[in-house]
Amino acid sequence: MSSEILKSAWKVIPMFQSRSIPLTIQFYTEKLGFELASVKPEEGSSEQTFCSLFIGKKADANFYFSKATAEDFTTSQAMIALGTSQLDDYYNYLRCLEDVEIVEDVEDTPWGFRQFSVKDNDGNLLTFFKFLEGGNPGQD
Repeated sequence: MSSEILKSAWKVIPMFQSRSIPLTIQFYTEKLGFELASVKPEEGSSEQTFCSLFIGKKADANFYFSKATAEDFTTSQAMIALGTSQLDDYYNYLRCLEDVEIVEDVEDTPWGFRQFSVKDNDGNLLTFFKFLEGGNPGQD
């Protein structure tokens, strides 16, 4: 196989599970500041079973959520890179919100990241990070 085929990759979209799509939408948009891209079926039709949420330019950090039954539900995790100064600004913003569970305070790691982690309303883990060296896209 030609390595040129694999070099054409340009985006990763993690797929998370949700116990309630409306509650997931509410948490991600109202607490974390994500934007809603789509929901299926559309609001008002019947029970929602899917949504797409994003942050970043051109939805660079895009997440899909599918509804899972309590028996089938499993948590997931993802890492999201932010700009140099924005990481600490976002951490300080989230730290002031009562309904956001920060499970790892912001810190510099031995592997070269500055990061912090939060759990969403379903227990999915989101780690926001920046590189300590080498520059970060989106930096000031």
